[in-house]
Amino acid sequence: MSVFNEKTSGSAASSDENIIAVAGTQSGVRRIEAIQSASRVWGSKSKIALWISISLASYMYILDNGTNWAWGSYATIQFGHYQQFAAIQCATSILLAIGKPLFAKLTDAAGRAESIAVALFFYVVGYIVNATTPNMAGLGAGSCIWVLGFSGLQIALQIVIADVTTLRWRPIVSTLSTGGWYFINFYVNGLITTKLTAVGGLGWRWGYGIYAMCYIPALSPIIIVLLWAQRRARAQGILAGDVSPEAKEPFSTRVRIFMEEVDAVGLFFLAGTLALVFLPIVLAGGSYATTTWHNPAIPAMMVIGGFVTLPIFIFWEVKKAVHPVVPWRLLRNRTILAGCAINFFDFVSFYLTYSELYGFVSATTKWEIGNLVYYTNAQSLSLTFFGVGWAVLAGIFKTGYKISLIAALAIRILGVGLMFYARAHNNTAALVMTQIIQGLGGGIAAVASQIGAQGAVPHQDVALATAALLLSAEVGGVVGTAAAGAIWVNRLPVEIARHVPSLNSTEIAGYVGAPTLVRLLVGDEYNSMVSAYAETMRLLLIPGIVVALIPLCAAFFVKDFRLLEIQNAVEVTTLDGRRAQNAGDSLEPELLEAKV
Repeated sequence: MSVFNEKTSGSAASSDENIIAVAGTQSGVRRIEAIQSASRVWGSKSKIALWISISLASYMYILDNGTNWAWGSYATIQFGHYQQFAAIQCATSILLAIGKPLFAKLTDAAGRAESIAVALFFYVVGYIVNATTPNMAGLGAGSCIWVLGFSGLQIALQIVIADVTTLRWRPIVSTLSTGGWYFINFYVNGLITTKLTAVGGLGWRWGYGIYAMCYIPALSPIIIVLLWAQRRARAQGILAGDVSPEAKEPFSTRVRIFMEEVDAVGLFFLAGTLALVFLPIVLAGGSYATTTWHNPAIPAMMVIGGFVTLPIFIFWEVKKAVHPVVPWRLLRNRTILAGCAINFFDFVSFYLTYSELYGFVSATTKWEIGNLVYYTNAQSLSLTFFGVGWAVLAGIFKTGYKISLIAALAIRILGVGLMFYARAHNNTAALVMTQIIQGLGGGIAAVASQIGAQGAVPHQDVALATAALLLSAEVGGVVGTAAAGAIWVNRLPVEIARHVPSLNSTEIAGYVGAPTLVRLLVGDEYNSMVSAYAETMRLLLIPGIVVALIPLCAAFFVKDFRLLEIQNAVEVTTLDGRRAQNAGDSLEPELLEAKV
């Protein structure tokens, strides 16, 4: 009998095959474990095809992430409603977060290839709508459709990588596939943007149109390879029992079962809670706020979200959900809870110090525009470089990850602290070092926290654990950006009026809205304006460094394990769901409790 049949029924696995049975394993997980039976499904050519497919999908995702903002900016300018671009970004930031648990459930219930196909559908439809829209309404609708595909591909790639790599090599593959392309695109992004948006260029519509066409050949290979592997596994009898009994049920029954598996009701109330709580924060608190806190709709939305939809969501998940979005077993897992806290507060701290950084250096330095762009991307480049570096070393030496995580978060705090000196002394070397040091700590922490969460749960829960971490990060980014924007737009005019009392309110508003105007000042007036910007930045750094202490404290609560040739450190299995052989005591689940 197939192991996957036994998993479905929850019966014990055959001792001859040395397989761990896991009750309640969903279809998507069973399929990916089946096609990991390397000797019977994967050959060397098919493995190469899989990794090429992952690389293609990753490259397109990274390229899109670095350039699509330009198409939106130019589109809103052409429509004459640039200020509404902020509202579109608000909506997409919330949907980006909501998409994580949605596609995590879809990958478990339907399958990895199927979820990527759904993401591709959203990508193409969204970009076609954007490319052909005659107005702002169409641009907003297309962007909301596109971002669901973007969010889905982001998490689906991480889940597939977690499926097909062991703990030892997963950090390397994950960082190279999602961040390694940044070394190339760091330069390429600017060329593409310039060619399409320059006077006489193809225009922003072609930006959307070309990407809609490019996504099809970029994502189709990974979908085809995974579906081919599933078909081959089924033909060889490895997935002979994958067709569940409910497949013979009426269509309405199958729809109900699918809705239960993805927990559609839970996802609905989770989405409502996130939108009602965080959308008002972004709309009223950001640098480009489209409304104010005095608007009665803002507190009303937050009250409904916090006191109506959130309690309903919790009740449903605890009492009614068959396959909850947030299983109780995850809430009891201290590594997952600590990882979510690390991601949330680390992103709050990051955006408090980063959101207004471009405006700060634009006003307080005399750097050329090109250097300003390179500076604001320096931390991302550092994140990628040091994340990949740590992943390689951890894979070679098969180390634990906890000490690295704690050290990395401490380094992040050092980088934020250095910004106090850099902003006051306007020192170029210090300004650059703040970004490199923060990138060093942040890059290692991001990789270590994700590998910790994925290794601390059974394979069935890898998708949801990954979604929980990415969702926490997205929400933290929303909160950090809104808080930074609120402090900046409220305190900067006050500081300018205090340091340069000769300016009237109209002139102050001009310097707040266009930091580059500060460069035109000379003498004492320029120095005073720089002091005003520096003092405002100090007000962002204070909560930034305080919040950064929380992830450091949370890191002490994760459970440590070595990065070895196993799928996770709970089931201690190989990639196809079989118990790892000859691994010694280092692979026992008790290791999670041994190092606290």
